[in-house]
Amino acid sequence: MKEDLNLLGARLAEELSKYIYFLLAASGAAIAYALEQMEGKVLSKDLILVILALLAWCGSFYFGVRHLHLHRQHMIENAKAFLAEETFQQMQKRLEPFVEKMERASNLQYVLFIIGVFFYILWRVFTLFNT
Repeated sequence: MKEDLNLLGARLAEELSKYIYFLLAASGAAIAYALEQMEGKVLSKDLILVILALLAWCGSFYFGVRHLHLHRQHMIENAKAFLAEETFQQMQKRLEPFVEKMERASNLQYVLFIIGVFFYILWRVFTLFNT
């Protein structure tokens, strides 16, 4: 039973890690593409939506990196707890703040990515209607 739980935990961590890296790559690509689309344009109110999209994607990227940093700290604290032979309750108390922060960072990464997509699409629609 314990081996099954460990295997499930490892698989879940791997899937979450892939998800975080996917959103990081998507945010980075979106930032690069939007900056390329803005190349040669003069800063004006027509660019407000794409600038908001860029800010959202930068925030998404930040929180993705933050999640990975917190995950690394979580793993270090987990190893320390094992070495100190802490009880499950002690380990849970030690690791709970990291889990909460990682969950918050992951949620913010996703939400900001979607907000960026929304603003970018709005910008493209407005530019189509203005030409």
